[in-house]
Amino acid sequence: MTEIKIGGRTIPLLYTTQELVEIQEAIGCTGHQIKDEVFGIRQEDEDDPTSIVFDCVTDGKKTKRLGTLIRILGNAGLEESGEDANLTDKWVLRHMKPGFILPYALVALAEVNEGNKVEIQEKETGPVDEGLEEQIAKKPQRK
Repeated sequence: MTEIKIGGRTIPLLYTTQELVEIQEAIGCTGHQIKDEVFGIRQEDEDDPTSIVFDCVTDGKKTKRLGTLIRILGNAGLEESGEDANLTDKWVLRHMKPGFILPYALVALAEVNEGNKVEIQEKETGPVDEGLEEQIAKKPQRK
């Protein structure tokens, strides 16, 4: 879990499928739309890969959605940590420092990205078809 500090509180953030459902209901976007609908991530100059802009810093609707996202992820993290999940959108927005909207967004985005990672299970070992293994090894690799 990622942690964020708002209003003197250190709040753990958690993003799972449960939170995705809550985001879909509260914000009205899918998991794939979060980056656009909440953060407003875009490249200002297509020739300059470092010209990334977060519209949630300047767009009030996206800033409000960021507060909602932090509330959802924060309440999940608090609940998972055994604490009282008592965050409200108003409390989050009231205690977010305007000059720190971008850092708040980056922390929330980091948790969303962490939650979206695919877990790969290790290959189980068992009987091996040696003939098949030889055919696979001889097959030319695509580049």
